[in-house]
Amino acid sequence: MREFLLARKRIICIVAPIVFGLLFMVLCMLQLKQSIWFDESYSAYLTRFDYPQIWNLTAQDVHPPLFYFVLKTWAHFFGHTDFAMRMLSVLMGAVAILFAYLWLKYKYGAAAAISATALLAISPVFVRYGQEMRMYTMVLAIVFAATYVLQLAIDNGKKRWWVIYAVLLALGMWTHYFCALAWIAHLVYLIYVYRKKIFQKTIILTYVGAVALFAPWMPSMLNQAGIVQSAGFWIPDVSVSTLSGFWTESLVYKTPDEVKNWLLILVLFATIIIVSLMIKYRAKFRMLLLLLLVPVALLVLVSMPPLSPMFITRYILYSVVSIAIISGVGLVLYARSPLPKRNREKKLRRRVAAVILSAIVLVSTSVCGLVSVYATGNYNFNTHIKSPAKDLYNTIVTLDNDENLAIISASEWLYFDLAFYTTKEHSVYFMDETTDYRYGSLMPLKASEVGRIGDLDRFLANRKAFWYITTIDENTKKPATEFPRKDWTIRDYSSVKLNDQSDVYAIVKMVKE
Repeated sequence: MREFLLARKRIICIVAPIVFGLLFMVLCMLQLKQSIWFDESYSAYLTRFDYPQIWNLTAQDVHPPLFYFVLKTWAHFFGHTDFAMRMLSVLMGAVAILFAYLWLKYKYGAAAAISATALLAISPVFVRYGQEMRMYTMVLAIVFAATYVLQLAIDNGKKRWWVIYAVLLALGMWTHYFCALAWIAHLVYLIYVYRKKIFQKTIILTYVGAVALFAPWMPSMLNQAGIVQSAGFWIPDVSVSTLSGFWTESLVYKTPDEVKNWLLILVLFATIIIVSLMIKYRAKFRMLLLLLLVPVALLVLVSMPPLSPMFITRYILYSVVSIAIISGVGLVLYARSPLPKRNREKKLRRRVAAVILSAIVLVSTSVCGLVSVYATGNYNFNTHIKSPAKDLYNTIVTLDNDENLAIISASEWLYFDLAFYTTKEHSVYFMDETTDYRYGSLMPLKASEVGRIGDLDRFLANRKAFWYITTIDENTKKPATEFPRKDWTIRDYSSVKLNDQSDVYAIVKMVKE
């Protein structure tokens, strides 16, 4: 078997990353048509504007604009459906797998690269955010590409690799600010490698070049940082459950309190295996451990008072998937490590059994995580609420009986999601007079006339009926928000459930008295 594999090593090395990239894509594509949620609908909404407008609008939010530029270009060629627009993230995930494979093959050999990227392709959190119309897999592709290029630059010292690395540093910052945490991990690695020679001209020019390439956006970044710290966003304070949640979300895509019974045993065994491999091969895992630990540690520190909390697992996806990579590489290193001559055959059998059992545990952990991803869908992991937009819109279309009535959302936030599905026959609107535009995320609504009701009385003047969507008050079990005009009354009323929750949304048909 060994001779068979060695004889076909070249073709295996070519085919392996393609197979794992396709596997990842298939796992993601199973759920690309589920309802989008606010972060995704914000991304999609921005593609309605031209590139200078996207620049200005994102400057008022909390992220840099590169992903939105790429998404707009992608949608221009491939369409604006949920499936088409999410495919950009799926493709970027496959690119991330390719660069991870190249880096790992260069650093640890083909067998380790194959083992690690196999586990990477089925990583639950990776698959979950590969389905998201957001920048997370694009960040991952850039970070893995930069890590690979950095290793090449260190080993051969050629200037072209340092130039490419500088470009990748800047691209990462143009995509998501938390790339900076990965770049700090790289810097720590460089300090270890070069020690007192870290201030050599080539390295200094690399970072100066990266800063220069990012400089046009720096004023906007500083302004956004002030907004985040003053606004006090929804992100919860860092606690013990934050870190334990990072680990359980990474392994099985569940919160710590959801890890029970047999799943708890599986997670404990997986944890023992992974931590043992980290400790045993910590010298060989230096870069991987830095990518895992440095961003987590820094994110905890910058989330401490008086600063606003910022610890969100998906923001450091490269740290999450480093766990899968360490597991895959570690198993191969363990399998290849020298055996003592005494009782060699017996110890070989034990090692083979240990490697096989460890692989079964790690794969089983990922499979359980994938089951959780598919069972929960793209619900918000922090609020545990699934987006209602697609179900609400389809319900209204069914109830409408071809009347083609307008749909008014009581919430501008819900409007964002509903607007993605709107058609000429069933157009969705929100009320400008009740919208608080203090949040930068709402600036795209203010910048567009589409769907915005500036004068509600004028809008309603020639209408006899419309659909009104609002939440349900848990106590009264009635619509939580009354329509702001008294001469309109409720004719029909329907409620909508999300997952196993009680009725949380009301679809009301309003008619004029």
